[in-house]
Amino acid sequence: MAMAAPRSLADDLRQREPESLGRLLRRRPDLLHPVPTDLTALTTRATTGPSIARCLDSLDALHLHVLRVATTLTAHDAASAEAIVGEAAETLGPDAIDDCMLALTDLVEAALIWGTPHQLRAVHAVRDQVAAVPVPRWPRATLRASEQHDLSDVDERAALSARAALAQVRDLLDDWSADPPSILRSGGLSLRDFASATRALHSDWRRASLTIEVAHAARLVADDHEESPHWVPTDHYDVWLSRPPAEQWIELVTAWLGLNRLASLADEKTQVLSTDRDRRAIPVLRRQVLDLLCAAPSGASLSLEQIIEILDDRQPRRAGDLRALTVDATLLEATELGLTGAGAMSTAGRLLLASLTGPPADRRLSAAEVATALNAALPDDIDHVLIQADLTIIAPGPLAASPSRTLRLLADVESRGHATVFRISEGSIRRALDAGWDAAAIHAVLADISSTPVPQPLTYLIDDTARRHGTVRVGNALGYIRCDNPETLSAAVADRRLRSLGLSRLADTVIISQSPAAELIEELRAAGYAPAAESPDGDIVIRRPEDRRTAAPRAGTVTTRRMTEDALVDAAVRSLLAGDRAATEQRGATVVGPASKVDLPSLSSAAILTALRTAIADNRPLWIGYADTDGSVTQQIVDPIRLAGGVLTAFDHRTEQVRSFSVARATGVAPLTTDETDG
Repeated sequence: MAMAAPRSLADDLRQREPESLGRLLRRRPDLLHPVPTDLTALTTRATTGPSIARCLDSLDALHLHVLRVATTLTAHDAASAEAIVGEAAETLGPDAIDDCMLALTDLVEAALIWGTPHQLRAVHAVRDQVAAVPVPRWPRATLRASEQHDLSDVDERAALSARAALAQVRDLLDDWSADPPSILRSGGLSLRDFASATRALHSDWRRASLTIEVAHAARLVADDHEESPHWVPTDHYDVWLSRPPAEQWIELVTAWLGLNRLASLADEKTQVLSTDRDRRAIPVLRRQVLDLLCAAPSGASLSLEQIIEILDDRQPRRAGDLRALTVDATLLEATELGLTGAGAMSTAGRLLLASLTGPPADRRLSAAEVATALNAALPDDIDHVLIQADLTIIAPGPLAASPSRTLRLLADVESRGHATVFRISEGSIRRALDAGWDAAAIHAVLADISSTPVPQPLTYLIDDTARRHGTVRVGNALGYIRCDNPETLSAAVADRRLRSLGLSRLADTVIISQSPAAELIEELRAAGYAPAAESPDGDIVIRRPEDRRTAAPRAGTVTTRRMTEDALVDAAVRSLLAGDRAATEQRGATVVGPASKVDLPSLSSAAILTALRTAIADNRPLWIGYADTDGSVTQQIVDPIRLAGGVLTAFDHRTEQVRSFSVARATGVAPLTTDETDG
């Protein structure tokens, strides 16, 4: 017997199979939160403007075109599927008929069009939102490689960029360990500190901004929450440094994927680390670009114009300046971070992006594959340098992390490239001495990493700087200067270059100043006095880079794709059908499922949580004792779906609805017996 034609969208939904309702909820996940009480409530929510707008945002140009045609043809009366498809394909071409029919079927599945194939109608609320939809380009935009590269070359270029990105983060945070920049009152990094970091990294504005933002997103640097706050490396940075390079890279890239700023669009006037630049849509748009690169053949690169063209066809309602900027920034940042090489997705990049869409257990297994792919493309590190007579140190290749960090403390980077050039000076030696080294330690380090003899002028410079280091001591008065040699202090008082410090002789070996200790040290060193900071007990202050740390903020979960849980969808469908039956039969508040008094064991909160997690993992129902607001306790059978924030989401067999239960009010849980399960 043929089913009668539905009179409304609600009737259409009542005639659908549970599987079809499940596909609707997966297609439009906003309808699930909270779960509607029945199909009438579902219909009401599905036809509201915000819900329809969300659904339309996910449709491609062809779907919107077919939907516009359907709204026009069904404005006054129903129309057949053949009429709608014929009208839609007429402006595209006969080869578009099959695609238009598939699009129409999908629109019916999404509850934007309802009825039978002979009598279809578009939802009224859709009409105004699609009235101005243009005719799409036909044939549709497809992936075309702008250039084809050898995959091994792509992997090698990407691996070199990945190594450089790791080195940039290490260099930045090692610098900020010794001299952390202040945090502006409005938040973010000052333009002066941003410029200083850019110079120290021998980089440009865009790459320096990317390094800073990714380090912050990866919880490697954070606010120290002091009275005068600074951006300080976190304790997580030390953990990150101890990991293999591949794991470091995975952590950086994962943090970048969730970054809601376009870091590489910075210039000299950009306030880095400012939340004013946040846009929630950026992580989703960034992932769409990367998915297109992954969908291209191995070694194929895509042009900026082609990516924008494809995205505009797939989601035309989201086209605009933000999408164009995100595509541009993503292509650049993916290259800088080592996901892509020569514009094509690397093997390690494909594996990493694929692993992030799977369950946590699969991600751990995939991390080993990512590390293997990355390590296979990386050239071997070198652990030696060449020390020249002009006090330069040349690393003739990619230097390993440990000697690289050592040289960054002992010398200044003069240039980067295939070979890195460091320059050692009196100032850089003093930096190592301030960190607690002595002349013997510096000589030992240089002798260990240099494949050439240490030049004699460098030996003399190290010994002379170490001998003079600390002969003048500086502490807080605001500031004071102490020296065992009165003539040195007499020369300092008479030195015209130090007049701005407001020096006054307190004793033969002590001078006080109106300037703080940090300023005293800077001015005295500029005048050639080689001072060292002094603690209240008279010892030289040792400032090791790793001593300045703050607690890392808690990691936030950022998802670029909202995954609808199958268990929640299945429970929601059961709840909708049960609610509709109850409304039809006018049962009101009558309970329709099992409720009883069972002997539930008294369990601790930890035991209840463990039992609930086990039931969710095993996908099995259980008894739960629950205290209501009036103090009464009921026992009922539930199908646990999700546990988060102390709240259990479950399908309640007593009311046949998806409910939320506070775990704190659960008095006990127990598994169902075999007889109860069968019943």
